[in-house]
Amino acid sequence: MKQILKKTLLVLILPTSSIVATNSLDFSSLVEEFMNQSGVLKKTINLSGKQRMLTQYMSKLVLQIELNVQKKESMEKLEELASLYDTTLKAFKNGDSKMGIPKASNKDVLIQITKVENLWKDFYVHIQTISKNKDNGESFKYIMSNNEKLLALSNELVKAYELSNTSENYLEVSRLSVVNVAGRQRMLTQKMTKEKLLILRGDKRVREKLLKTVKLFDDSLNALIQGDESQKITKATNKKITKQLQVVLKMWNTLEPLYIKEKTSAKEMAIILSKNTKLLKEMNSMVQLSEVEVEY
Repeated sequence: MKQILKKTLLVLILPTSSIVATNSLDFSSLVEEFMNQSGVLKKTINLSGKQRMLTQYMSKLVLQIELNVQKKESMEKLEELASLYDTTLKAFKNGDSKMGIPKASNKDVLIQITKVENLWKDFYVHIQTISKNKDNGESFKYIMSNNEKLLALSNELVKAYELSNTSENYLEVSRLSVVNVAGRQRMLTQKMTKEKLLILRGDKRVREKLLKTVKLFDDSLNALIQGDESQKITKATNKKITKQLQVVLKMWNTLEPLYIKEKTSAKEMAIILSKNTKLLKEMNSMVQLSEVEVEY
């Protein structure tokens, strides 16, 4: 199957006259280079998309700590995730061969990395204060006020990487869109849980935002399964990917009613807190497949 894709890409990226006229050119190496570049970009979009998720995962943990929900475990996890966000952000700027991230060279990407760095600097300090149980309330307020600003900046970085793609091949553009949208789903699992916790804390104004987050997750999952021309997403046909999407769908069908329910019992909230990270894990498996599988 990979050989078929190579031949298809060869036709798409090289003029027919060149193929006919030149026998000495190593077409195979050209296609390999094209596919390698594509793989690196998909990985970078995957990891930058993961950063979006981390902004909301960290914020969810901050709320759990404030509400005294699994406090010790939440503080330990918060420290771990903050370190991961920091390491990955530095890798985008300077490159990291172990993570498979090349040093950023695109002008727009570099500009966006700087914007993220500027906000992350203070954000990280407040996260560390909370993870060390030294917050007097100011760090909590800062995270609640700024986490979606960091999310927006992280999202713009994903877009900058996606726009840095120079290929005009529709299948290539489509796959990058799939990696982006599937990656965004990871973030939404944490954002909707954060919003549910805010409502539990007494902020009823968040309900409308929660319903929008739930709808976006649901619409995006349907797009990944059935395809969506407006988002340049083709219908999933790869057996591994369709199987994984069904795993996510089954879990989502159980969780969605609990997220949109106006009055959630303690037992139902416990189910959400237990299963949202499992939904995240299964969605992450889907992202990994969309990155490495030859066909979607």
